[in-house]
Formats: sequence, C-alpha cells, structure tokens
Amino acid sequence: MNNIYDLKEVRPELTAKLRTLIPLVLVLLFCVILATGFYTVDSGEEAVVLRFGKHVETVVTSGLKWKIPFIDNVWKVKVSELKRLEFGFRTVKEGAAAEYRDVPQESLMLTGDENLVNVETIVQYRIVDIESFLFLVADGEEALRVAAESIIRRVIANHPMDAALTENKSGIQQEIRDDLQQVSDRYHLGIMITAVQLQDVFPPNEVNNAFKDVASAREDRASYINQAETYANEVIPKARGNAAEALNKAEAFKEQRIAQAFGDVAMFNEIYAQYKLGKQVTRTRLYLEVLEEILPSIKVYIVNEQGSTVKWLPMQGGSKND
Repeated sequence: MNNIYDLKEVRPELTAKLRTLIPLVLVLLFCVILATGFYTVDSGEEAVVLRFGKHVETVVTSGLKWKIPFIDNVWKVKVSELKRLEFGFRTVKEGAAAEYRDVPQESLMLTGDENLVNVETIVQYRIVDIESFLFLVADGEEALRVAAESIIRRVIANHPMDAALTENKSGIQQEIRDDLQQVSDRYHLGIMITAVQLQDVFPPNEVNNAFKDVASAREDRASYINQAETYANEVIPKARGNAAEALNKAEAFKEQRIAQAFGDVAMFNEIYAQYKLGKQVTRTRLYLEVLEEILPSIKVYIVNEQGSTVKWLPMQGGSKND
C-alpha cells in the first residue's frame, strides 16, 4: 500500500517533467531536420533543385545552400570538368604506366578512296547548360557518343586515306568538331565540344606491310625534296648575287661610257669652236698632234719629188718634252 501511495505522489512530478521535455525534444528534432537540408555546392559545380520531381531552381554559385528536407532533391554536376569520350580504344589504366584496350569494331572505318583504316579518336567536352543536359535528353553523354561516332565515320569517308594518315589530320579534326557542335546545339544537349583529336590512325594488320612501304617511299620523297630545296637555297642566292654583280658592272660601264661620250662631245665642240676661228692653223695643229702620237720613235727623212734626199734634215723621234 505504501508503494501505491508513493507512485501517486511521484506521478505529478514526472508529468510536469515530461511536459517540459517534450517541447524541447520537438524543437531539437525540428532543428535536426532543418540541419539536414543544408548542402554544399563546390567551386566549378552547378546544381538543380527538384521539388516532388519538378525542377524549381538552378544554383550556379558555390557555397552553403539549403533545401527543404525530405521534399527537395539536389543534383550536382561539375560544369568546369573537362570530360572525354574515347572511340576505337578504352583507357584501362591511367598514369605513367597507362594501359589501353582496342575496340576494333569502333575504330575500323572506310575512307573516301575506299581504303580501310583504323581511327582512334578522343572527343573532349564540358557541360555549359546543366538544365538542357539533365532534362531535355534522357542520356546526354550517350547521345553525344552516338552522334560523335556517326560524324567521325562520315568525315573520314569524305577524305582520302592519306589525308587522315598525315596530310590533313588537323583539318579533319576541326571538321569533326564543328559538325559535332552543330548536332549538340540542334538537339540541345547543353554541351560544348572543346577538342577533337585523332589519337592514332593506322592501316589494318593485313595490309600493314604495304602501308609501311608506302610510308617509307613518302619519307624518301620528302627527303629528296628537302635536299633539292637545300641545293636550290644554296645555288639561287649565289646566282642572284652573280646576276646583281653583273648588272652593277654593266651599269657602271654604261655610266662610264656615257660620261666619256659627253666628254668627247665637249672636247669636240671645243675643238670645233677653235677650228672655226682658224681653220688652217687648227687643221695643221691636229695633223701634227696625230703624227706625234703615231710616229714617236721613228726616224723620218724628208725627200723631194725627184727622190733626192734633203740634206741634213733628220727628224729623230724623242719624248714629247723634247
């Protein structure tokens, strides 16, 4: 009986304590529930908030965010991350000791000149529109893979094998990138293609030896062309120098001859002026000057018409100063 009375006395106190604790527990539980709504958007990430499966918000800034617990779902995507698709091979192990696995059913293609060639390609892309990437296409990455494989095969089929092997790899890569970006924009994938790289282009094993011979012949041709260009670079400047030298000599000779001609003309005009002043004297002087030039060291004897010698009239040659 005493125990019963004791319980009756304790019950009011317990009830009062419970009435105090229950609100505290409810408040604490409410705080815990609210705390579960916090989430973090890292740098380079974007997030979409779904409420009962419906898109209600896109978060593009990083930091601490909050959603309604148990009602909102958050999907986060690294939009700054550079993603890649591999065609014709798969990377098994990355790093310094990288390992790869061939996928021949993807790499074997037909070129524009009807040759078979293996083309291993890498497509790099990043997400620029998270809403389009997540909601407008069921599987954006798979859609991009299908479109990329189709475009790669079409572009390779539009070019000869030599273009894909060596001559126009950069042009083919740019063409694939442009076409793939157009398809991505047309289907609203929310993706930007940053680069397309033909990782390796090589012939099938069955014709590999023949292609090696062709490549060797192409290298020999390039070597001969380089040798010819080297020889031309040595000979042509030398020939141009010789030609320039000959032209300069001819120009100098021309100027010399012109100056000499002008001098002769001036001298002739001067002599002619003197000649007009005294024709007979000038004529005699010119005659004697010519004789002085052509008969400097010859003994001359003056004879008459009958052939007799004029006595003691020798004209000895000597210097002009005598």
